[in-house]
Parts: sequence; structure tokens; C-alpha cells
Amino acid sequence: MIFINENKTSWKIENREVHLELENVLCAKYYGISGVMAFIIGDETKNPEKVAGYDSNGKALFTINQPEGYQLMYLTNHPQAEVAVVCGIVDSESESWSDFYFKVNLHREELERIGIAR
Repeated sequence: MIFINENKTSWKIENREVHLELENVLCAKYYGISGVMAFIIGDETKNPEKVAGYDSNGKALFTINQPEGYQLMYLTNHPQAEVAVVCGIVDSESESWSDFYFKVNLHREELERIGIAR
């Protein structure tokens, strides 16, 4: 269960409660298979710029900027990714489709485009 209140974010997994201070959290999702708690965050609430991930104890695993030319939209599941996010294209004239799945590469700490989001 995830709780977000102002700049305080907490979750409880397996009777362990973790508290962090994260600003401007747009969305959050726990990925049980990989044990990653992921957040879309930014300097402004309406313009998130980063995907941040923590382990179940609250240790930072990654902070990744949005891909160039895309805007972060929401965290999701995808069969090709342990942690996935949907991003929308900023300049819709450059592509025939507007939203794409990206996987979080946990080893290289980057987002990799994996397909069209429908």
C-alpha cells in the first residue's frame, strides 16, 4: 500500500513500513517481482521529469530523466519489462503514434523504448 501526502511518501510491504520525502510525485507503483517501488517525479507537479526507483527498504536504486522528445505519463506493466513507463511524444509530427512503452533498464539506469502503447 502506498501513501502520498504533500512531500511525504510511505509504503508498507511485508510488515515493513518505509517513509521518504519526495516532492511532486505524479504516480507510484510497486513491482513485486523485482521488488522495486517506482515513482514519476519532477520539479513541477504537472511536468514530471524523472522516474525514481527504490528497493522495499527505501534504498535508492535509480533516478532516470525522461527520454529526449518524450514526456513521462504513467507507470505500468509490460511483459518485456520488470519496470515500465508510458511516455508521450512532445512533437507529435515526428511519429505516427503518440504514446510508447519504455522499460527501465535496471543495470544501465536508462529508459529503452520497447513498443507502442495502445
